[in-house]
Amino acid sequence: MLVDFAAAGGLHDCEQIVHADDSRFIERLGETGMHKKRLEQFRLNFSSPVFLAAAQQLKRDAAEAARITYEIHAVERGQWTHYYHCSDDGTRLSFRWEKPFAHACPTCGKVYTGEPYDAAWTSIVHVEIGKAVAQLGLLYIANPEREILQWIKIKLTTYADHYETYAIHGDIPYNGPGRLFAQTLDEAHWITDLALGFAVIQEHLTQKEARHIRQGLLEPCARFLIAYKEEQIHNHAVLITSAIGMLGILLENEEIILAGLDGAYGLLDQLNRGILEDGLWYEGNVQYHFYAFQSLLHFAMVAEGTPWDIWPNPAVKAMFDYPPHLLLPSGAMPTLNDTGPHSHIGTYAPNYEIAYAIYGDELYRNYLLTAYALTGAVKAKAWATRDSMYALMYGQNLSSGQNAEGSVDLIAEMQTTQSFIGSGLTKMANNDGWHVLIKHSRFGGEHDHMDRLGLSIVCGETPLLIDPGTTAYGIPTHYGWFKHTLAHNTVSIAGKDQPPRDGELIQLRTEPWGDWVESAVDWCGDDYRMKGRIILPEELKSWSQEAYEGVRIRRISLLADTHLLDVVEVQVPSLREVILANHFSGMLVDDEGWETTTVAIGERDQQWLKEKRRLAGRNGNLLFAMAEGYLQQLSWCSETSEVISALTPDNPPSTSRTSLFERVMASDRVWFVQALRYDRNELIAEGILTVECEADRVWRISVDLPDGKALYRLDWRGEKAALTRIQV
Repeated sequence: MLVDFAAAGGLHDCEQIVHADDSRFIERLGETGMHKKRLEQFRLNFSSPVFLAAAQQLKRDAAEAARITYEIHAVERGQWTHYYHCSDDGTRLSFRWEKPFAHACPTCGKVYTGEPYDAAWTSIVHVEIGKAVAQLGLLYIANPEREILQWIKIKLTTYADHYETYAIHGDIPYNGPGRLFAQTLDEAHWITDLALGFAVIQEHLTQKEARHIRQGLLEPCARFLIAYKEEQIHNHAVLITSAIGMLGILLENEEIILAGLDGAYGLLDQLNRGILEDGLWYEGNVQYHFYAFQSLLHFAMVAEGTPWDIWPNPAVKAMFDYPPHLLLPSGAMPTLNDTGPHSHIGTYAPNYEIAYAIYGDELYRNYLLTAYALTGAVKAKAWATRDSMYALMYGQNLSSGQNAEGSVDLIAEMQTTQSFIGSGLTKMANNDGWHVLIKHSRFGGEHDHMDRLGLSIVCGETPLLIDPGTTAYGIPTHYGWFKHTLAHNTVSIAGKDQPPRDGELIQLRTEPWGDWVESAVDWCGDDYRMKGRIILPEELKSWSQEAYEGVRIRRISLLADTHLLDVVEVQVPSLREVILANHFSGMLVDDEGWETTTVAIGERDQQWLKEKRRLAGRNGNLLFAMAEGYLQQLSWCSETSEVISALTPDNPPSTSRTSLFERVMASDRVWFVQALRYDRNELIAEGILTVECEADRVWRISVDLPDGKALYRLDWRGEKAALTRIQV
C-alpha cells in the first residue's frame, strides 16, 4: 500500500496555510485565558467514573507537587539536563530534592559531584516547579482550595520578582542561551508550563498580582525568547515560537503574538515548511514529531476561540493523522535518527485525547480504544492507562461511534505493508510476526543519522537487526557512535558518513509469495528538500562529499513467509572501499574460523568497536543467538570481500550487539545478497544461498532452507527492477 496524503488532498510543500492577519484583534481574553468549554469539560471529566484513573493520577501528581519546598532565589543558573546522565551506561542520574550536590546513577551506583551535574540539578528543579504549577492549576479548576491557589501564586510572583536578574548564559551546542536555563529551548518549555498554570487561575488573582506576573515574568520572558528565535525550520523553533504566541495571547499583546506566529521561521512558517507531505515532521521520527507538537498543542489550548485559533490549520490535523499508520505490528513506534527506544502506541495516547475531541476522526477514536485495550478483543494488550491530564481536559465517550463510517481497524493497520512517500519510510509485515522497516527518507537535518537505505528488522517483540536510535546527548556514545552511518544497517564508503541527500522509493510490490520494496539514493548532486531551510552546524558536518561523489546505491528487500531476502547494488565511479554493515541484536554461536584483528573499520574512534575479529576465508552461513531464538544469515558478494566482526554499543550503551562489516574494494558495481531466517525455538544449522549471473545485472538467487527452497530471478537492467519467483 502506498500512502501519499498529498495526492489525496493533504499537504503540499509550497502550500501557504492559515497565516495571522494583522487587521484582526483579540476577541476572547481577560477571563481565564483558556476556552470555557475546555474548563467545563475538565470539571465534568474529573467527577466522572470513566476518568477516575486520570483524576487520581492528577491528585497524586498535585500532592507531590505541593510538597516542593524549594525556595526560588535571586540567583539561579541551570545547566543542560542531557549532562544529568551516567557517562558509563547512559542512565539518567537519580534526582533527589535533598541532594543538590550528590547525583547517583541508579544502574551502577556511581556518584557524580560538581559541575555540570549540580547546575543540571538546578534545571530539573525548575522544570519540576513548572510542571507543578500547571498540574496544580488544573486541579484548582475542579478543587478550588485556597492552599492550591496560594502555592501557585507564590511560585509565579517569586519568579516575577527575580526573572530579569537571571544572567543570560549557556554554551550548549547548536542552541541559543537561556536565563534560568542554559538554552533557549528549555526556557520555552518551562515558561509554557507556567503560562498554562497562569491561564487557568488568572481570574482568581488580584489585578496587582496579575500585573506583576505579566510585567515581571511573562513579558520579559517573551522578549527574551523573541531575541533568540532560531532562524531555521527546527523543532526548537516550533517550541520557542509556540511559547511566544502563547505568552502574547495571555499578555493581550498583538505585537508579541505576531512575533511568534508570523514571518520567516515563525510558527506558521514552521508548519508550512517543516511538515512533509504525508504529515511527518521533517526530522524523521515520531518522537521529534511529537516533541515539536507538544508546545504547539499548549499554544492551541490558549488560542482556541481567538482569531489565532490554530485547530483549523490543516497541518495540525496532518500531524495527528500520520503516526497511527506508522505503528509496527508489535505496537511500537520505529526507532529512527535521534530518538530513544521504547516509544509505542500508549506513549502518545494522551495526544489523541485532544485529537479526537477537536476533530472527531474515527482513526483517533480507534487509536485510543486500541491503546487502552477497550476494543473488546480477547486478550487485547493495554499499552497505556487512561490517566493523563489531557484525558481530563479533552476526553470523550469512546463507546460512541461504534461501526461508524470511516472506522479504522488499527490492529490491521499496524500489520499492513505500506510505504509513506513523503516521509520516505516503508514497513513490511508478514503472518509470522516479522516487521521490516526501510529508510529511503529525506535528509532530516541536525538530528539525522546519515543512514539512507537503512534496514530495521524485528520479529514479534524480538529485535533482529535494528536501528538503535540514540541516548542522551551528553553521553559520549551519542556523538561518537550512534549518529554515524557505520552504526546502521546500510552502506558506507570507506566507513565515512553519508552526505545529506534524499532517498527515493522506486517501487513497492505485493506478490502472492511476499512483499518487496526497491529503494535508491545517489550522490550525483548535493541538493535535498530541506536545503536552505535548516542550519547545519560545522561540528556536525562529519560526512565526506568527496568519498561519495558519483556513488549510487539501490536496495531490494523481500519479505517472504519464511525468510527475508536482501539485495544491495553499489555503483562507484572509481576505486572505493565499500562497506555493508549489519548489526545483529545477538551473539555469534560459533567462533570457528574467526581470528583476532586490529584493522581499523572506517574513521570513527575504534573504542566503539571492541573484540574485532576477521573471518578467515568466507563463510556464507552464520548463526546468531538472539534474546529469544536464533537468526541465520546466509550471504554472498559478487567480489572478493573481507568480513570483520566487532561488539558495538547497543541502546542502552552499557550493552552490546554483534556487528558485521563486509568490505570490498570496488571500481564499478558490487552486489551484496543476504537471506535471513529466524526461528523462535530451534537452533538452525542448514541452509544454502546460491547466486548465479544469468546476464549483465540479471541474477538467479536460490535460497535453500530446511522448510523449503525458493528460487528468484532479479533483472536490474531497467529503471525499475523486475523480481520474480520461479516455481521449483
